Amino acid sequence: MLRKLVIPRELGESIEVRLLDWLKQESDAVADGDVLLEFETDKAVVLVTASQPGVVRRTFVGAGDWMKPGDVVAWVSDTADEPLPDGDAALVEDLMVTFETS
Repeated sequence: MLRKLVIPRELGESIEVRLLDWLKQESDAVADGDVLLEFETDKAVVLVTASQPGVVRRTFVGAGDWMKPGDVVAWVSDTADEPLPDGDAALVEDLMVTFETS
């Protein structure tokens, strides 16, 4: 199953965040508990951690890009050979993640 990786909505809708770095790249396998990316808010650096395994298939933002909560930043699939859709309308489920601030 292909899932969307979104910036956590729990941050609030009016905040903007800046991607600092991807810790997993396209084609990388992801295990439960792996840190996928880090971004910063005006108050903290946030680590986004996978809550389920998969493979990073496509990323849509790069280091330094600005995002809002709910923005799709990547697609993650169960397997490396799963077909990718043309648009994200077919992606109905978000990848489960946790996040922590430092």
